[in-house]
Amino acid sequence: MNKKYYLLMLFFSVVLINAADAQVYIGGKIGGGFGYGSGMGRMRYGTRIYSKRQPNKKSNESSFKPVVYVSLGYGFPNLDASQLPNNSYFNNYNKGITTSSGPITGAIDYRFSRNTSIGVMTTYGNVSAPYSNGGTVSLENWSVMLNFMQYAPMSNTATLYFRGAIGANIPTTTYSDQNTANNLYFSPDALAYQVGLGVRFDLTSTTALFAEAGYGKYILHGGLSFAFR
Repeated sequence: MNKKYYLLMLFFSVVLINAADAQVYIGGKIGGGFGYGSGMGRMRYGTRIYSKRQPNKKSNESSFKPVVYVSLGYGFPNLDASQLPNNSYFNNYNKGITTSSGPITGAIDYRFSRNTSIGVMTTYGNVSAPYSNGGTVSLENWSVMLNFMQYAPMSNTATLYFRGAIGANIPTTTYSDQNTANNLYFSPDALAYQVGLGVRFDLTSTTALFAEAGYGKYILHGGLSFAFR
């Protein structure tokens, strides 16, 4: 599907995250009265007002302590492979089997509330492909992205999360020879992004395993996350 579709989905998702996190707590009293008549009659015979306190909806949030997550992971497949020149654009240059590594991922996220965190995510990967009647083209790519996370606890040890990340690629292209460079030149994407839906499984109070599916830099993603309070 068109990448612009996923970018729009990312921005709308971030808007929804911020809207969901802007919670309004309303407290009040429920009252009722007994008496004979109304108006002055109620004042004359007296009125008893019963009030019921609403549960403190902020109690759970106030008990939450901010935490910093440091996460390391590996994604598959490396979707930067789609940026390599396509043989359909070049006569007599047919692309062979693409090889890739990564992306390797790293992230630091500050979870400032029970439902939301913000941080920085980086990725590194390499893809390359040989071309008939030509040489080899390689793309080494670093990315740095602002990382938004939204959490929805499922149990004491499992948490569903949504990821929305956007930033920039830092690409390096390599050609096996000058002739290949002249005939298979391409310009890698400057924009980096990732959307994903995953689950965190707490192994200990400070260590968690995560698994995720999404689109952008990878489709499947997994790794370990460490908590620092």
